[in-house]
Amino acid sequence: FIPWKKLYHQYLMKEDTALHRVDQILQDFAITEQQEGCILGLIRCVSAMSTRQKVNPSVVLQCLRSHHLFSKAEICVVNKLPHLQGSSGPENMWAIITVMVLFSDGVSDIQELMTCLQRPCSTLSVVDVTETLYCIATLLCAMRDRNITITNRIHYNVFYCLYLMENASVTQQTAEEEIPASHCPEVELTHEQQRILNHKIEPGHVVKIMAFAGTGKTSTLVKYAEKFADLNFLYVTFNKAVAERGKSIFPRNVTCKTFHSLAFGNVGKRYKEKDKLNFSKMSVYSISFLLRNREGQSLFIRAKTVSQTLESFFASSDEEISEEHTPVSFKNTHGDRRLVSPTEKRINVEEAREIWRNMKKLDGDVEKKYKMTCDGYLKLWQLSKPQLSGYDAIFVDEVQDCTPAIMDIVQSQTCGIILVGDPHQQIYTFRGAVSTLFDTVPHTHIYFLTQSFRFGPEIAYVGATILDVCKKIRNKTLVGG
Repeated sequence: FIPWKKLYHQYLMKEDTALHRVDQILQDFAITEQQEGCILGLIRCVSAMSTRQKVNPSVVLQCLRSHHLFSKAEICVVNKLPHLQGSSGPENMWAIITVMVLFSDGVSDIQELMTCLQRPCSTLSVVDVTETLYCIATLLCAMRDRNITITNRIHYNVFYCLYLMENASVTQQTAEEEIPASHCPEVELTHEQQRILNHKIEPGHVVKIMAFAGTGKTSTLVKYAEKFADLNFLYVTFNKAVAERGKSIFPRNVTCKTFHSLAFGNVGKRYKEKDKLNFSKMSVYSISFLLRNREGQSLFIRAKTVSQTLESFFASSDEEISEEHTPVSFKNTHGDRRLVSPTEKRINVEEAREIWRNMKKLDGDVEKKYKMTCDGYLKLWQLSKPQLSGYDAIFVDEVQDCTPAIMDIVQSQTCGIILVGDPHQQIYTFRGAVSTLFDTVPHTHIYFLTQSFRFGPEIAYVGATILDVCKKIRNKTLVGG
């Protein structure tokens, strides 16, 4: 019943059958880069849509006359597609609707168009309207993929309106009926959020929630914990401020921690008791005093490469320091960038291993020169293969900022795991976070949050365009609340 909607989503997922079918449609209607007037081909394609017998084109066009783009679209069809002039069939109606979409300046124009088409006097059904818009959206996507010059604004306008229309079914009343009193301000759940709440986590489940900026990921987790009040959750994140905020908004069945606080309770406190804990990382200056002089090498530069080697190892899931953790290049005393030679890599590994061995010692370091760092005891905790018992599921927030070491801990758990984050908001690469980690972690279920509550359609369009142009993100589109 909804072939164009299915084709649109299958095309975005790059399914072979959908790609082949869309390519054939473009060829049939001469919507190619080599053909002049490919926009007219798009209009002809939409105007050829099958139409139910109950649809009265004259009545539909009468409903459209109040729209400010109608006259302009009607004149365009008369001038560019004269064979439709005087046609009593649906072709002229669909052509005018398509041109109105192409002439739209913003989301409001499409919303007004949809309002006109869904008036009681109109003979079009909701499915008729959505199928037409999905047909246009599919063709616009395909045209852009083939580098046919056309603004992405039109597709965004169409997608935005379809999204809001199809996701307007979840109301605040529904949310209140299904979920007990909230620690968060009452919010109207989106269809995407409700879909997440409909999933009950089980042991062995790895659920990914890919959330754009401001899409309510934290409030979704709060609602989730409230709905499943019989389960015990651990909310864990990399950032201390985020964890502290979590303590004030999550219900009692959620324990909020940072990864470092968990590691401190199991490993770090032993070093603190021995006065061997350095709450910051080892400085390059302090490392330079731990290295032996080598002819022709600057101690400070060597200390910097050794420091980078240690930091890379701490962030990794590896058990031993190796040459893979050494930096590729360094700046010499003249400020010139130089590659690290194989010999220098070997020396870096030896010196980093020596420092790491001494850092791990609780006794024997009388002068306390080799103090354990926060990332160091987190690494020791990861290597101990900890099991976080007493929880039915773990919420891991801001996953895009987690290091491979942290994800190794998370993935080794047997309880349910819910990973939440936005790969486009990563800020901790300097701490070893890997940009592709969220994408490559295996999962059993995946959900998306794409409707942001921080801004409206105009800013959302700019954000979506940046993701499109800079990162080629087209299978999911950011929309404003």
